[in-house]
Amino acid sequence: MFYLIFVLIWYAFIATIFVIVSVPLIAVASTTFLILCTAAYVRASRLALGPEAAPIPQPEGVPAYVHYLSGPAGRDLRRIADLTWQEMREVGERARSWLKSRFFYYGLDNYRRAVGVLIAAGLVAGAVITALVMGVVTLGALLVWGLLFVLAKGLLYTLRGVDSGLSQLRGIKLTCPACHHRVVYPAYDCPNPSCHRRHTDVRPGRYGLLRRTCVCGERMPTLLVLGSHRMTAYCPHCEAPMAEGAGTAREFRTVMVGATTAGKTRLMLALAETMTGTFGATLADRPTSTAISQLQAALAARGDTGKTLAEDAVRAYSFNLDRRVVHLYDLPGEDFTDTARLSLRRFLDGAHAFVFVVDPFAIPDVWDSLEPAAQREYQSIRSSQPPSYVFEQVLETLTGVRAGKLGHVSLAVAVTKSDLTAGLPICDGLDEDVRAWLSDRAGMANMVRTIEMSFGRVRYFHTSARFTPSGVDPHVRDLLAWTLNRNGVN
Repeated sequence: MFYLIFVLIWYAFIATIFVIVSVPLIAVASTTFLILCTAAYVRASRLALGPEAAPIPQPEGVPAYVHYLSGPAGRDLRRIADLTWQEMREVGERARSWLKSRFFYYGLDNYRRAVGVLIAAGLVAGAVITALVMGVVTLGALLVWGLLFVLAKGLLYTLRGVDSGLSQLRGIKLTCPACHHRVVYPAYDCPNPSCHRRHTDVRPGRYGLLRRTCVCGERMPTLLVLGSHRMTAYCPHCEAPMAEGAGTAREFRTVMVGATTAGKTRLMLALAETMTGTFGATLADRPTSTAISQLQAALAARGDTGKTLAEDAVRAYSFNLDRRVVHLYDLPGEDFTDTARLSLRRFLDGAHAFVFVVDPFAIPDVWDSLEPAAQREYQSIRSSQPPSYVFEQVLETLTGVRAGKLGHVSLAVAVTKSDLTAGLPICDGLDEDVRAWLSDRAGMANMVRTIEMSFGRVRYFHTSARFTPSGVDPHVRDLLAWTLNRNGVN
């Protein structure tokens, strides 16, 4: 009896000790496991984000790194989760092996196994707590990433809206001077001189907000207001270089129309000389500089610029003047014999002004009034089509592509070759009143009437594109000044 009471008291004592020790033992075991798992999370984060982290992959076809919030952030979160899970599994496996070898090995007494049970309970509790903590950490990271992503997207569209809104308020539209497509945003070459990569759309987006990072490491602005216009711009459609300052200044487009050998190119060159000389404009791109230099060299060498080639693409001659980009288009005379070809000239739709070049020797009444000797002299420089036919072709095309909306378009009618018509009896009075001469003396009353019914603003000039020691013909300056001033260019 006494032995039974002793045994009961002994086991009660042991149970009390067991209960007293179990709580702190479980707490210590769970806390230790939580600390080990936290250390595993820190190691995983260092591996995923530290210097030895995997490099950010370069996107295919785009020579720029993806913005961190638009891809790499999610990748890093997934990598941290994967590495943390691997580290925690290793911690759990080491804890299990240690527990088994220390407390559950064959031959150990029951007291040690009881302690092992307590520690195992603590590890299980620690695993549960760790899972909850890691769940909260993961959820918090996702919430922070999601919030930053939403804020970045909001900033992205705000910046785009501000940039586009400022361009709209200033009336700025981009047109390629080579292929004549409307350009939403130019392509830019990387500003790094040793890098020749081209970025097609640098606006805020997947590859950067305020700055885009080229794969060469060079950072470049994403907005015109931040200075992207200082980089070399190219058309994203045909990859031709665009005018300097494209996107920061309003465009003004003038189209030269007239028959072959009417003198369009010579007059265009005189307009360019007046614009850069008298008006102080600058050449806006390298192709313009090259083309004008070639025309001037040809004119100096043989006294003739040669006819404009009937190419599929007509590149504009571009100038920077009065915070505007002025484009001059010289249409080949062959276009006016092919309505289908003429209708493909996209710049006709967006032109603000036209210069209609009239060869006086192509007017039937003028030609018929000349002596046979004069006709033989001027035959080589006479246009092949009469002005009335050319104007009909132009008007028919414009009526189709612009739906007849020509009321706000200006037209300067330039009767050329004034140096050759001086002294001809039929040309008396031409300098005093060009309109009256065309209508009354030259028999072009129907064409004059059609011109003034079709265009809202019309003025007539008698010009010569010949260069003299005193400079360009003053009437060329008057024509250019009227055309520019009527369209808000000073």
